[in-house]
Amino acid sequence: MYPKLFEIGPVPVYSYGLMLGITFLVASALFTRELRRNGMDENIGVTVTFLCLIGGIVGAKLFYIIEEWNFGSGMPLSSFFTKDIIFSPSGLTFYGGLILAVILMLIYCRVKGLSVLKMFDLMCPGAALGYGLPDTLRD
Repeated sequence: MYPKLFEIGPVPVYSYGLMLGITFLVASALFTRELRRNGMDENIGVTVTFLCLIGGIVGAKLFYIIEEWNFGSGMPLSSFFTKDIIFSPSGLTFYGGLILAVILMLIYCRVKGLSVLKMFDLMCPGAALGYGLPDTLRD
């Protein structure tokens, strides 16, 4: 595996991040296809994918910070919110992203009056692909 694929100016492109982005695009396309097949509004797919993307990344990083913060060490929590830790390519916790994405999805379904179970059912093929594909790049 090549962790860093190339750089665009000062911005490095990492293999895991690129694969994660491709996975979200493919999962969004699958979800949109499932919405169309069930006679629902296809525009829901883009909104839900965006909410899950933001919730997944933010939740994964926040749970990583919570896990790594040693409560007895005396190190202040503010030291974890430096650019070296928040914007580092490492430090994403799987279940943290899942938890926050599900919470955002529950809020969205309640606001729009959608069936939560129906939406989760339609998201399953894309979610399975989304959680399996980027992990194929790990050692």
